[in-house]
Amino acid sequence: MKLAVFDAHNDSLTEREDLEALTSRLSDGHWDLVRFAEGGGRWQIAAIFTPPRFSGIEALAYALNHLERALDWVEQHRDKVRLILNKRDLKDDGRIGILLSLEGASPIAGRVEFLRLLFRLGIRCLTLTWNHRNELADGVGVGDAAGGLTEAGKAVIAECERLGIAVDVSHLSERSFWDLMRVATKPVFASHSNFRSLCDHPRNLTDEQAEAIADKGGVICLTFVPAFVGGDLAQFVRHYFHGVELIGEKALGLGSDFDGCKNPVLPDASAFPQLAQVLRQSGVSSSALKSLFHANLLRYFRKILPE
Repeated sequence: MKLAVFDAHNDSLTEREDLEALTSRLSDGHWDLVRFAEGGGRWQIAAIFTPPRFSGIEALAYALNHLERALDWVEQHRDKVRLILNKRDLKDDGRIGILLSLEGASPIAGRVEFLRLLFRLGIRCLTLTWNHRNELADGVGVGDAAGGLTEAGKAVIAECERLGIAVDVSHLSERSFWDLMRVATKPVFASHSNFRSLCDHPRNLTDEQAEAIADKGGVICLTFVPAFVGGDLAQFVRHYFHGVELIGEKALGLGSDFDGCKNPVLPDASAFPQLAQVLRQSGVSSSALKSLFHANLLRYFRKILPE
């Protein structure tokens, strides 16, 4: 089976100062176009992450600066990459498709008009929070004091659904998560989260959360972050099999978090075939591998993205 990879999360476009370097094989970091292509990479959700030290107009300015850099990089390298804006753009044309995500909604300050602006500029995923509180909801880092979805959060989710922006639940506090599931009318997804029943970390999902996502037609994208895996690649495989048993192979994907963590259990973007080989040796069928590595996410985004 020829491997084709849809990776639901990396941080390379905001963590790398020199985006031009991403067109060549790098000796540092986890992701560049060369290594991703070698690993079978065809589609990449690239995060525009705003650190929690920024809020208000400073958060918007920070996000817009990095978004402009990303758009310019895509424009300069149209022979290698293309922007995914609608369902038609999901088709594989030999270039790597880049789908832009806003990781943490602090730049929009709870205002749907700012969301509309970012949509016009290419944002097609919204991770509602990072670990802290913003105008929409609380993240997992707020702890026991975490509240739920705000009225502004409910309005933004409704606008995401109208525009065709995928809503990402990774980083959400549990109370905010369940508020979201009550108001969402379209499937949501988790771009980079594992299972808390195997690794008790607040960034992981409970089995009940996972079932709720799957019941709505969403996808949980397993990540390579060591703290969320709770071990090495063998433990990552355990997360996969737990997910299959809990919610089925059609509700799972991959979200590496490359360049957003240290020492991921898969070393870099060229190593996806290594994971495929381990899963094959564990008895995973070719059709199940296809589902995990790209087909489930393609099906999900064909439901969500605009025509």
